[in-house]
Amino acid sequence: MKKLHLLPTVALISVILLGVMFMYVVEDIPAFGDPNSPPNRYVPLPISIDADGLADSLDAGVVPAELKTKIAEIGYTRENHFPSLEEGNYKIDKTEEGWDVLIMKEERYYPGPEKWYFIKEDLGGKLKVYRYSIPVRWQDKTEEETELPNMVTSGLADYRSYDTMYEEAVIFTAAISVIMLLRRREKL
Repeated sequence: MKKLHLLPTVALISVILLGVMFMYVVEDIPAFGDPNSPPNRYVPLPISIDADGLADSLDAGVVPAELKTKIAEIGYTRENHFPSLEEGNYKIDKTEEGWDVLIMKEERYYPGPEKWYFIKEDLGGKLKVYRYSIPVRWQDKTEEETELPNMVTSGLADYRSYDTMYEEAVIFTAAISVIMLLRRREKL
């Protein structure tokens, strides 16, 4: 008899805990359509370095060795399939907010510089490093690479070939399965 009363209590506690957890998670979700939210603009990397003298180096178009080391320490290396910050492989553009680090892509059809890192100096005199998100690339290169003015259409055009290929594989597999199910048994 006690087991029957314990089940609703455990269920109620579970629902309350899940509700609290969901409210906690929702607090971190950026406002819908916010152009500066991490998914739409850039993601902060766990790098913070004193800006003493490093800002001058960035203004001169050179990524400081300290910054390169910190970026490599978190795994952004050629071995992990990220572009490297070798001399001559990048370009730095100064903006109002900070510095854009453009790295030369090793693509066959659309080689050229691509926004990769964003570096800015915060109020505490530290340099903060961010990694640009994929939508930034889409916004910058959509019209040039796909000749489509609409970013959504270009994304669909890029991935539609994969989708069609897998749909055909599923239909082919289903057709073979139906043929095997409907075949005559005496021919086995």
